[in-house]
Amino acid sequence: MHRIVLILLLLLGQRSFSQNPAFTRYTVRDGLAGSAVYDALQDKNGYIWFATSQGVSRFDGKTFRNFSREDGLPDNEILKLYLDRHNNIWFISLSGLVSVFYNGAIRQMNDFKGVISITEDPITNSIQLLSGFTEGLTEKYGYYQSPNISGQWQFKRTIITVRHISSPLPFLKGVSAKTGYYFSVRDASNYGLSVKNYNSGKTVSYSFPSSNHGGFLPLMLKSLIAVDRQRNDIVFCTDSVFEADGNHMKLLFSLRPLGLQYVDVNAIYLENSNTLWLCTRNKGLLQVQHFRSPARTVRSFFPKVYCTGLIKDRENGYWITTHAEGVYYLPDLEAHYNTGTSDPIQKEVKCLTATPFRPLIAGFGNGELLSFEKDNRQYKPVNIQPHENRNNRILDIRPYKQRQLLVASDYGLHLVMPDNKSRTLVSWMGVKATYIASDTLVYLATGFGAFTFTPQSGEHKKFFAQRTTCINGIGPQVYWGTLNGLYTLVNDSIISLKDTYPGLGESIKHIAIAPDSAIWLATQQGVVILKDGKLTTIRRKDGLASNLCKHILTEGDTAWVSTDKGVSRLIYKWQSGALSYTLYNIDENDGLISPDANQTALSGKYLAIATSEGLCFIPRNNNRQAIPHPLINISSIINGDAEMPYQDTVRIDYRKNLLRIHLSGISFRSGKQLSYQYRFRNLDTGWINSANNLLEFSQLPFGIHTFEVRTIDRWGNKSNQVRNMTVVVAPPFWKTQWFMAAAFILAILLTGGIIYSYFIFRQRQTNKTYQLRKRMADMELMGLKAQINPHFIFNCLSSIQHYILQANITNANLYLHKFATLMREILHLSTTADLTLEEELKILQLYLDLEKLRLGERMQFRISVTDGIVPADLYLPPMIIQPYLENAVKHGTPASATEPLRINVHFSLSDNYLLCTIEDNGIGIAAGKERKYASPDYRPSGNHITASRINIINTFQDDKIQLEITDKKEKGLPETGTIIRLFFPLSNE
Repeated sequence: MHRIVLILLLLLGQRSFSQNPAFTRYTVRDGLAGSAVYDALQDKNGYIWFATSQGVSRFDGKTFRNFSREDGLPDNEILKLYLDRHNNIWFISLSGLVSVFYNGAIRQMNDFKGVISITEDPITNSIQLLSGFTEGLTEKYGYYQSPNISGQWQFKRTIITVRHISSPLPFLKGVSAKTGYYFSVRDASNYGLSVKNYNSGKTVSYSFPSSNHGGFLPLMLKSLIAVDRQRNDIVFCTDSVFEADGNHMKLLFSLRPLGLQYVDVNAIYLENSNTLWLCTRNKGLLQVQHFRSPARTVRSFFPKVYCTGLIKDRENGYWITTHAEGVYYLPDLEAHYNTGTSDPIQKEVKCLTATPFRPLIAGFGNGELLSFEKDNRQYKPVNIQPHENRNNRILDIRPYKQRQLLVASDYGLHLVMPDNKSRTLVSWMGVKATYIASDTLVYLATGFGAFTFTPQSGEHKKFFAQRTTCINGIGPQVYWGTLNGLYTLVNDSIISLKDTYPGLGESIKHIAIAPDSAIWLATQQGVVILKDGKLTTIRRKDGLASNLCKHILTEGDTAWVSTDKGVSRLIYKWQSGALSYTLYNIDENDGLISPDANQTALSGKYLAIATSEGLCFIPRNNNRQAIPHPLINISSIINGDAEMPYQDTVRIDYRKNLLRIHLSGISFRSGKQLSYQYRFRNLDTGWINSANNLLEFSQLPFGIHTFEVRTIDRWGNKSNQVRNMTVVVAPPFWKTQWFMAAAFILAILLTGGIIYSYFIFRQRQTNKTYQLRKRMADMELMGLKAQINPHFIFNCLSSIQHYILQANITNANLYLHKFATLMREILHLSTTADLTLEEELKILQLYLDLEKLRLGERMQFRISVTDGIVPADLYLPPMIIQPYLENAVKHGTPASATEPLRINVHFSLSDNYLLCTIEDNGIGIAAGKERKYASPDYRPSGNHITASRINIINTFQDDKIQLEITDKKEKGLPETGTIIRLFFPLSNE
């Protein structure tokens, strides 16, 4: 965007003068499709559309969206735009082809030829495409007409061949209320206009001179006909401007006094019933005010620019299209500026002041001083004694006695007389600011400190030695600012106010005294106000344009704060010692040529603003309340990888669950200072703020969601309309309702089957357990029978009888006692599931003692337990070990008849097992089997029963009882015998 100077000329006998309204220029460098712009319009969504030589541009105030042939345009050079009542935008190309922007996309209309303009008839609810073309040497005119049903157009052709200059075919060019305006060609020198009243059916016909050199008026691409719906009439232009209605037709004024001909006017724009704009090729843009009155006035804009068109947007901003210079945007016709200096490079205005005898005085950075007249359009230079250095900045201007001025600059203090002559009062140092306490006492702020100065005598006195940035006061009370705070004089003593008020320790740029005696300070950290011993601070977070404040102007209940980002206007009041205010920021969107504002002054109906690029004038009553609320649009949607226009409903594939939404908030007066608020109504509890116009959502939950968005302009106004969109995130088939219902039913059936199978399994397990327990009980009985072996009992009783017959009563009693004890223990423990190792050792000891008494020296045994084992704490199943000992005694006869049977029983720990080792020196397993099977009285021993019991017990526990039987001879050991190892899982329960 480029800011340039605009020249206004007052025509029709008025004096010419120079003035520069500020505007924004958009070119291809800003994104505009082409520099030649032929037409513009604003649609109902707020977008501004431009027809250019290289396509169509749609602008939302921030970004241009360009369309070309690749997007569906019939040609890249589009000459005409038309907005129908359904908010569809029609495009007419240089070749006469038509396309329409409908439902977010461009639709081509390939069946039409030579289309020149478009009009609608609300009475018949139809739309007409007016056409004129040549086939060979034959000229044809007509139109294509269709019911005006958006997206369902069915055009019918009405084309005639023109064989002579007149054309009986009327062309509808506008409708106002219940009146239609039809143009035709009467003869070689006259046009015809028929005004038809649809209510009464009455038609009134007029004729007016034609301009053959300009083409056929109704079939021209130029927009030279405008309907005034307020007055219910029509305004059109040939070599003159006419108005017509159902009662009369009137010539308003001729183009010749304006230096124009029919061919020079490219378009007319009827702003209202009193203002008509003429867009010309050789006179720029002309605003004709009171154009229906003989006392009309004309203002000229862009006198050297080929102007093609003009529109006024909903915010009362003006968009001017040109043939080669892009588009110019004027937010306010009354906002203007003036560089005013003879130096084309140095345009910075450093200071301003307004006095009753001089409406406005401006000091520039190059040392020039200009005095403006009452209307701010004429100015006169004020001569200050020249200095060899051109960078003699004017820093402060103060009204002095008898219409004089005191001017502070980098090279001293100057006194300006009413006749604009001047003399230098101080030349030995630069003066930054002054405070005139009286005609004979002036305070000076300089880089060397603060001084008192007497203009009449030139006498001066330094009373403060530090660098001083500004100075002001109230009567005899003086205040001055420094780089590190605010100071004052009390009884000729210097007081640092930052000691009392720490908030006053900032660098002070300017001091203003309000009418209520409050002290306003411009600092680099915002505005600080000292009133009644209390400090109030206003910063950017409170709405101030910037924290870098340079100057404050107060009048009544209003303060203007100049910053590097524009001017902030505060309308304030004090309530119970607290400051309440409303704040409005003025920046480039309001007409500032530069946001870097140095000072302000009030000049008539304008606020004059000194900027780094010149002097700006903004209407004092610039009221944001007149600006409508912003509009919000969803410009495009990216669903996964595919971009699509806005739709009411968007469906997202779960495999590409990524949604990007491009937003377009429209408030051209806000520029890029727009923000957004959005939410998913069913997901978010409140609105989410965003300064970005691109929103991205990934992994949205499955379901139907309502997306809502609104925009907020730079004043905090929210869009009245909330744009919404339904987002459907389709789940995969396995998460759909029908699948989940089927899965639920299947799960119920499966669960039922599992439960049924489980109960069947449990029943079978119960039966199996019952059978195992029954078998266990049978085995225990068999084990009991095996342990109470009849042969063993017979041997024991025989031994007892032997002792009795030999009258060995002592041994008989001992044998009988041990036998009875053993039987009692075996019978008792046979009904228990577990016994302690201590109990097991007792049984084994009794059994082996009985066998020892019976066999005498033919048998030796030893039972041992590894140190550290506590027999009372370990448990093992009963009737497992004893049958193997009995088998060792019964079948473990040594190989040598003279060698006794030796049996060793040892208990130890092996990993998580209790190991019981039984070792004998018998004949071994193999020899023992031969002997057993050779005996006719052989019966299965208790070992087989015990092994079955071990298997049954192992089915009930995770850790199994393990049995190892080793024949020493088969292992290559030097002696014969058997080793039995029983591993019992450790258990203390």
